Amino acid sequence: MKTNQHPKCARSSGRDLYLTASLAPFVAIFVLAGAPGRANADAAPAAAEPKDAALSEIIVTAQKRSERIADVPMSITALTGAQLTRSGVTDITQLGKVVPGFGYQLSAFGAPVFSIRGVGFYDNSISAGPAVTTYVDQAVLPYSVETRGAALDLERLEVLKGPQGTLFGMNSTGGAINYIAAKPTKTFSGGVDVSYGSYSDLNLSGFVSGPITETLTGRIAMQYERADGWQRSQTRPDDVNGAKDFTNGRILLDWKPTSHLTAELALSAWHDGSESQAAQFEGYYPAVPATSVTQFVEDGLLASPVAPHKATAADWDPGQSFKRHDDFYQAALRIDWQLNDDLTLTSLTAYSNFRGQDPLDIDGSAFTNFAVKSHTSFLSSISQELRLSGTAGPVKWMLGGNYQSDIANEYELSYNQGTNNQIGPYLFTALGQISDQDIDTKSVFGSVDYAVTSAITLQGSVRYTSQDRKFHGCVADAGVGPTGVSGAVAFGFLSSIFTDSEVSVAPGACLTLDANTFLPAMAHSQLNQDNVSWRLGAKWKLGPDALIYGNVTKGYKSGSYSLVPAILSSQFAPVTQESVLVYEVGLKQSFLDRRWEADAAFFYDDYRDKQLLGYVLTPVFGTLPELVNIPKSYVYGVELNLTGHPVTGLRLNAGVTYVMSRVEKDPTAPAEPRNPFGVLTSYVGEAFPNTPRWQAVGDAEYRFPIGGKDLQAFVGGTVSYRGRSYAGFGQSPEFRLPDYTLLDLRVGVESPSGHWTGQVWGRNVTNQYYWTNVTHLTDSLARLAGMPATYGVSLSYRY
Repeated sequence: MKTNQHPKCARSSGRDLYLTASLAPFVAIFVLAGAPGRANADAAPAAAEPKDAALSEIIVTAQKRSERIADVPMSITALTGAQLTRSGVTDITQLGKVVPGFGYQLSAFGAPVFSIRGVGFYDNSISAGPAVTTYVDQAVLPYSVETRGAALDLERLEVLKGPQGTLFGMNSTGGAINYIAAKPTKTFSGGVDVSYGSYSDLNLSGFVSGPITETLTGRIAMQYERADGWQRSQTRPDDVNGAKDFTNGRILLDWKPTSHLTAELALSAWHDGSESQAAQFEGYYPAVPATSVTQFVEDGLLASPVAPHKATAADWDPGQSFKRHDDFYQAALRIDWQLNDDLTLTSLTAYSNFRGQDPLDIDGSAFTNFAVKSHTSFLSSISQELRLSGTAGPVKWMLGGNYQSDIANEYELSYNQGTNNQIGPYLFTALGQISDQDIDTKSVFGSVDYAVTSAITLQGSVRYTSQDRKFHGCVADAGVGPTGVSGAVAFGFLSSIFTDSEVSVAPGACLTLDANTFLPAMAHSQLNQDNVSWRLGAKWKLGPDALIYGNVTKGYKSGSYSLVPAILSSQFAPVTQESVLVYEVGLKQSFLDRRWEADAAFFYDDYRDKQLLGYVLTPVFGTLPELVNIPKSYVYGVELNLTGHPVTGLRLNAGVTYVMSRVEKDPTAPAEPRNPFGVLTSYVGEAFPNTPRWQAVGDAEYRFPIGGKDLQAFVGGTVSYRGRSYAGFGQSPEFRLPDYTLLDLRVGVESPSGHWTGQVWGRNVTNQYYWTNVTHLTDSLARLAGMPATYGVSLSYRY
């Protein structure tokens, strides 16, 4: 299928050359280094799987240095790669099964949205910066769409909760997710994992690892997944959608030429040719009243069947392929030079590139009400961090700087037969949307830990960030759609009305009218802002197994431009940066000979200018979702976690999160508070969209020998609960997201040495029907359903 691709999305940035140039000074380190000292690699060793009743000690790098998780004064969920695999967590979208307070939602345009403790950032744009940022070995994945392959061949996962801006930068007001890849080994090893399940879902992965020379080790990991479609058309029973076709790979090289110098090179790439999920049609809700010109839209949607409460039921335009063409690659180089026993210089250089072409059916019906023929995106990011860390008696300190340059371009070609696709006598049904952004971010940061006594430590960190963001965008002509005339004809007519003169628009040109001249033109805007984020904290160790801590943190999320169908250039006004002041106290405790561990955190987030999705009344198109700044809002809550080995062979994990969010002040004009159907309302007193009060997770596994001691069997299960919320402001019953509980079960056997494992599993075994989003774009109300019950078998072998 041919797609109309915006030329800037296909361009190759000259800044790619910066990757090579920026490494040159640090390559010189290899020649110049000669200071004695011990090696420093703050990638922590993998957490061992428990073999007896005592819990294993977990080492994390949440503060960019290796520490026991029990000694880190913040709320962290840490899981080994083996734990994730056994729980059926194969990608980031499934973390809600095992991470208390984590949320995942698919936006109407296919962009993944992540939240922690109710804090996230929902926007339909692929190029939107998140509020929960993901890293692989501290190398940033700036955009959530790039996280698809991050879970490959893991040593462990760390989920850091609350603002992490002082060490990880902006866009982590909700938290940060850090994947730690399994590292190259000094001896030869390898492994294969095979899983086969419902819908002929085959997932095959493997790795090889070992020495290449005396100073160089390497590791190669690969993954391939394919599956048949799981959604079935309501109007064409033989037509299915939702097939998977995903390939993923990573190469790691570790070089240790001396005892005080290490270099780690990571090369990652993946291709996703899966089919985009189709929506479920819930009903006809016209954007504007139908006219004689658009009466066929009303007739077509009223004749469309409403989807039953069944996960597999959906619909989409006949003859349309929804196969994605998404490609991502990243290169990251980290160099650690131990200058002496107390001083380490670290360089981290990363370059990432994403290109996507994603067709979507947003209305959930077989009638072409809102069909995205191609959502083409180009995301390029390069970053360089240099930091110096050291110790001086009771003081641990760090100083550093970071530079990041991004290109974020999107072009959307859509066919819309809607009641709001009429200007005067003209019906136009094909439109393009262009959004080009160039973003430069500079920051300097520092942190100090001061051990007042062996039990009490004071901590402080600060980061100054400056970001310059340039935007160019418009609604563009895309020729003649399924019916009507071209957008050039319709918008030329509209411009003629405003200017009182005949206006002719060239095919393929911008259609957005300049807010001053009312002539079609590309819109240009710029958003330059800076901020200072900081953290002050204290921790008190009551003993080797008990910790009390308290933190006060100021964090920021950068401003943003949305991908909106702007009739006037003034509609491209950005949302400005949000800020949050967070107060958190917590405790961590091990007891009963470390058979049990418990931790609790209490938090209060005071927001200014929170970026949330509201609804605005637009010319021509009626009410549309659009980002707004909420002047004042807050979030408070509590999180409790418990892990234990009450008896040999039995492991229990449980976590619960309570979150109360509330809007205190409505956005100001022109962003008047409206509900999804355009009715003026007030957001004051409402919770944030998609923010349930209660979330809970639990996992239990019992292991026991069978056949004497030749084999070990295990049986286990994972349960997760997500409370009810609303998908948008206004508390409209149509936008309610009911609460739901998901139950996964597993049973298997393992060899005594752990070389091979086999298990049979079921996910969502109760076949709970649930949905994670409700959308109203154009004239259709639609929802996005979660997966139905699936079953399968998995085999693993290590040597």
